[in-house]
Amino acid sequence: MQKFLSIFNLHNTPLFPLLFGIGGAVPFIFLSLGIWTFTYEFKLIALYNLINYSVIILSFIGAIHWGAAMVRNDKDYKPYLISIMPALSSWFLIIGFIVNYMVIFIILIILFLFMFFIDIQAVREGKLPQWYLPMRKFVTIIVLLSLGSVSIAINIKVI
Repeated sequence: MQKFLSIFNLHNTPLFPLLFGIGGAVPFIFLSLGIWTFTYEFKLIALYNLINYSVIILSFIGAIHWGAAMVRNDKDYKPYLISIMPALSSWFLIIGFIVNYMVIFIILIILFLFMFFIDIQAVREGKLPQWYLPMRKFVTIIVLLSLGSVSIAINIKVI
């Protein structure tokens, strides 16, 4: 376990955020594997749930910035704007304007990457704790691999 923690620089991450962060990545793994292995009907259910779960997690990632700004008693609009951007952006993906699944997954990947880079900057500025970034990086890699594999599955007509 120590080797795993040191490889990914997770040894300073508190236990419960680490466990819950990795636990939050489990649906990405399960649903993306399901899209490759389930029967067609269950693939559709997995696809729908993966999109919705991605929207939920993006909203959560944004909410971290809102909470951190409140704790700092920040009066600037920027952290609050950053906090609602992932929820609003990803909401457009599920209201029906975009019907191409490949486009939806590409946008989700871009949103996760965008928020990761926002988080890097927030940690550098001391707005989020130092231990947050290695955990966020580890979970983001899992998310991006999962969403990327689904994009490949859509492209080669697995679903």
